[in-house]
Amino acid sequence: MQRVGPASVAFKLKNIDVTNFSSSWSDGLAFCALLHTYLPAHIPYQELISQDKSRNLTLAFQAAESVGIKPSLDIDELMHTDRPDWQSVMQYVSQIYKYFET
Repeated sequence: MQRVGPASVAFKLKNIDVTNFSSSWSDGLAFCALLHTYLPAHIPYQELISQDKSRNLTLAFQAAESVGIKPSLDIDELMHTDRPDWQSVMQYVSQIYKYFET
């Protein structure tokens, strides 16, 4: 039996197709969807659009920091790439998972 938790539900919010730990996260929507499942009051998910990368990343990082999850990614660096370093993204997603699921 496969466990279906909040993280797997998150990516069904707006047809987010997460296929990797790099480009799938570059517009910030995947981070917002993930954090919205745990902190819905911090992320107005239905208002977000993929074209507003800066807002998406800022909201996600602020929401995570509000519960003590320190960013291991830099918003300025993410703003200038469509393919962020997959290991850095995986590390940050792991931090979020560990905080909420363990």
